[in-house]
Amino acid sequence: MFSHAPVMLNESIDSLVLNKSGAYLDCTFGLGGHSKEILKRLNSEGTLESIDQDQRVIKYAEKIKDPRFHFEYSKFSKIGELFSNRKFDGILFDLGVSSLQLDDASRGFSFQKNGKLDMRMDQNDKISAFEWINKAHEKEIADIFYSLGEERKSRLFAKRIVEKRRNKLIESTGELAEVTYVGKKYRKSKKHPATNIFRAIRIFINNEFDEIKKALHASIDLLQDKGRLVVISFHSMEDRIVKNFLKGRLENQENTNAIKIIGKIIKPSLDEINLNSRSRSAILRVGEKISG
Repeated sequence: MFSHAPVMLNESIDSLVLNKSGAYLDCTFGLGGHSKEILKRLNSEGTLESIDQDQRVIKYAEKIKDPRFHFEYSKFSKIGELFSNRKFDGILFDLGVSSLQLDDASRGFSFQKNGKLDMRMDQNDKISAFEWINKAHEKEIADIFYSLGEERKSRLFAKRIVEKRRNKLIESTGELAEVTYVGKKYRKSKKHPATNIFRAIRIFINNEFDEIKKALHASIDLLQDKGRLVVISFHSMEDRIVKNFLKGRLENQENTNAIKIIGKIIKPSLDEINLNSRSRSAILRVGEKISG
């Protein structure tokens, strides 16, 4: 069993649920924290659809015995197809990796827990981190580390990976993290030296940025007039996509004036950060579909 403290729970649901009789969509169910709070805010006429691409959350969704609630196993880039005949009063995205994934060493998301490299959010996807890191060309690895992880030592770490796998396949998170150490040690700092490359690999393996862009584009057609879009992001590149979308500046974005920004960005309180250190980098942005 896993526990999870939903990030900015009240702030996100306060911004999302304005109509207690409305229809809502939670695109990142996880362990269900936000979904459960949405249901608490709805009356008997309200409804909630929730989705997630991680099969392991299905058992948690099945525990919610509420006729107003329905769960679908799906990537959130598919919401346009899944709900083509629906209109929602609010759509919520809680981006990034969940505690369910981070805390399970067998999923291979974290360098803090040694386990087999995987990093697939949807374990039905074909390519895992293990397969990619042991087959990709050095230049491709360096490019991914630089572009998706903003890692300044991308070429050095890519070179070390290629050298390391010549002798033995890189199978575990611990073995991968070692390429960022000086020898087998590193200077203690607030940021682990493997942070950027793990994030870059995870984003690449799960095609996260394209997934986010497709889902945001689809959300416009799925929202009612004055419907709310609430997005929680966890790092600058992710947040940049959301910000550009809300400003009508995302590439290939049609209907650039279809949504307006509501309020300023919201960040977690110091109390929340002290209780849940993973919330530290979170940014919440709110948009509203413009009538007509």
